[in-house]
Amino acid sequence: MALLLAASGDVRGAFGLLVVTMIIDGTDGILARRVKVWEVLPRFDGASLDNAIDLLTYGYIPIFIMANERLLPHPFWALVPAAALLYAYGQVDMKTPDSFFLGFPSYWNIVALYMFWLEPAAPIAAAMVVVPAILTFIPTRYLYPSKNQILWRVTWPLVAVWLILLLVMLGQPQPNPTLVLFSLYFPIYYVAASFWVDYRARRGTLPREPREPGRWRRFRILRRPFRRVRRRP
Repeated sequence: MALLLAASGDVRGAFGLLVVTMIIDGTDGILARRVKVWEVLPRFDGASLDNAIDLLTYGYIPIFIMANERLLPHPFWALVPAAALLYAYGQVDMKTPDSFFLGFPSYWNIVALYMFWLEPAAPIAAAMVVVPAILTFIPTRYLYPSKNQILWRVTWPLVAVWLILLLVMLGQPQPNPTLVLFSLYFPIYYVAASFWVDYRARRGTLPREPREPGRWRRFRILRRPFRRVRRRP
């Protein structure tokens, strides 16, 4: 639906649906792991389906918008993020064993959104696709908030406020430029935090995660008293 809206010229509507998809994408894995979908549907690979959807949400649709709305100096510049996208999703180690993205995680929807709002000059627009494309080929860790706990107490509130802010601004025909610039706080935080985590990981000083995510630990604590009651004669 986002692609159809973008093709018909309703770019704000398309980005609105892509933001909703980001919200779903950030929570569906947590819920699937919590209810153990793999035990109910052992022959269904949710990760493969997730990659197929992500290619559209984070890749092809925003790249189409960049080219179709002439946000780039020339439509051929769209080949730069497209090539980086193919490389990213072709890697066997796109995600590390300790649950980080390896290389720029193809957030082309965010690049396209701010390009749409800020309407940068041609050299800056070119840099906005070239720099992330180069970072795709550099094996640096990037935060994966829905699968690891590193900085999650800070990241989740920041991203929640940011997503609400995006939806509010997309509901406006012309959002306040100051508000658009303020909303850059989260992309800047995400990149800075990811580089810090990668630096710590390379030095071997990154703390290990507990076996079970801390945000679910309280449910185990709540269940323990009831287990003891049931075991009594």
